Amino acid sequence: MGTATRITRRVALGALAVVGLGAAAYGSSLAACGFVKRNRPDFFALLDAVPDDASSRRVGRAMLASGRAPRDLARLAASLGERPLIRAALDSGCPDTRRALVQAQCRADFVEGRMVTVDGWVLSQTEAELCAAADIARSA
Repeated sequence: MGTATRITRRVALGALAVVGLGAAAYGSSLAACGFVKRNRPDFFALLDAVPDDASSRRVGRAMLASGRAPRDLARLAASLGERPLIRAALDSGCPDTRRALVQAQCRADFVEGRMVTVDGWVLSQTEAELCAAADIARSA
């Protein structure tokens, strides 16, 4: 027969103390994280919404070649940043939320008549300018 292990009151209280201290440390670290300033995504985080494929690159190059988008990334970022949903996307730390806001801005462009035709494609101005910005960023 095996020997029975006895848990003494001292061992049980010690184990509870260790668990309690761990929980207190974890809880205080969560509370402290609430006071830490979060990194705001920069303009380049928006470019994650642009697919890295031949079509997007072609649209970006065509926008830049036609002069319908600034060739300077800072001016392009400033122009896009004037749109309310893009500003909200820049304030979001969540990539999924950022992507949804960019898509919503593209839909708003169509509703408001801000469209461009590039190589026979009718695109929202935001989408076309983001393709141009992605092309500039890839070239840099």
